[in-house]
Amino acid sequence: MSIGDRIKERRKYLGLTQIELGQRIHKSSQVVSNWERGYTTGISADDLQLLARALATDITFFVPNAYATTPEALDLNVKAAQVQDFPIDSRLSSLIAEYPNLDDKSKDIIDAIVALSKKE
Repeated sequence: MSIGDRIKERRKYLGLTQIELGQRIHKSSQVVSNWERGYTTGISADDLQLLARALATDITFFVPNAYATTPEALDLNVKAAQVQDFPIDSRLSSLIAEYPNLDDKSKDIIDAIVALSKKE
């Protein structure tokens, strides 16, 4: 499955249009369309990180086997991609949509909360 296919699959899973996804990552719907159809290759790492945040997934969702060299690593990457397919409530969806528009202090607060929740 190509990166474009994965973007489209995740976008549709979350019920987003190309326009909505584009707004979340500050790109036009045409850019999203070109990625999904494979017309634009070489998506930057920064854009993949924005996509991962906007689509509530990990960057490895787009290229789960990129660093796998053993059958065990391949299996772990597949499991990681499967774990990302969880339903998202409307509050989380709203937070994800607004996160790119927040100031740095607000992002730092959210990041700190997430870090604290992982320690528990």
